[in-house]
Amino acid sequence: MIYLGIDIGKRHHEAGLINENGDPIGKTFRFANSKSGSDKLLKFLNQHQVTPEECACGMEATGHYWLSLFSFLHQLGFKVTAFNPMQSDALRNFYIRKTLKMLT
Repeated sequence: MIYLGIDIGKRHHEAGLINENGDPIGKTFRFANSKSGSDKLLKFLNQHQVTPEECACGMEATGHYWLSLFSFLHQLGFKVTAFNPMQSDALRNFYIRKTLKMLT
């Protein structure tokens, strides 16, 4: 399984791929919040031979900026999950605290 994480922004998004072990696949990719940007994301996925059957996508539901990208990926057959930014922030803080406790 390959995981696609997308950081949603007003004008640009940032995407990254990791494998099932959590290892990054290539470099992160910045693309515009537009149809041409979505097409660039699809080209990026094709370059890494990522198919909808083997990929799970996650993105923050930031404002309304995520809606078109969510729909685009969903129509292509990708499994897409949008989550509340407050939840992802809380999760990030949870893991940071856990890591710091383990180090001390």
